[in-house]
Amino acid sequence: MDLSPLARERLAKIGAVSQEEQETIRRSGELDSLLSQYFKGELSSEDLWKRLKALKEQTGEPITTEAQSKLVDTLRLQMSQEDFDQRRQAILAIETMKTEGKYSSLELVLNSIETLRQKYAQSNEQTYHQLKGAVESQLQAVARQAMRRGMKIDMESSVDANVKNSPQWKQFISQHDIANEEMFNRYIAKLRELI
Repeated sequence: MDLSPLARERLAKIGAVSQEEQETIRRSGELDSLLSQYFKGELSSEDLWKRLKALKEQTGEPITTEAQSKLVDTLRLQMSQEDFDQRRQAILAIETMKTEGKYSSLELVLNSIETLRQKYAQSNEQTYHQLKGAVESQLQAVARQAMRRGMKIDMESSVDANVKNSPQWKQFISQHDIANEEMFNRYIAKLRELI
């Protein structure tokens, strides 16, 4: 297929990557590799800090902001405490490398996120247990009737399924998630401003 001279010229421009773009791609790939090793537990916080410090000395301070930004991208309202702590540690450690760091401000926002995550989990658990109590009493009557007929019912699985499929649980989760996600997103936006 023959391309017009204009099309060939445009393709040539698209395909041409400047030296600066190549360096940015290489640096970003190296950073992704370091963070991947950190997330897998192959690097400790201290090892990550040392390797990023060396990378910063080669490429300049923007690498610290890029690393923190990538770490913030991985924060979730519903993530394990261990994963949250790992990211928090890294974000704060990287902040110490900056010439004009905002360590205490970042720490305050991360503390707010931690508090939000804890309240979110506690509220979910409390509501679940309240609904579970109501469902259990109903299912016990059904289970007694089933036992008279020679059938067995897995009460725990039945209770859990009934609670999670109840309109009350679905409504609670929907409203609860929306409100908490909004607040979580505000905190994430604040983190982004600070880094």
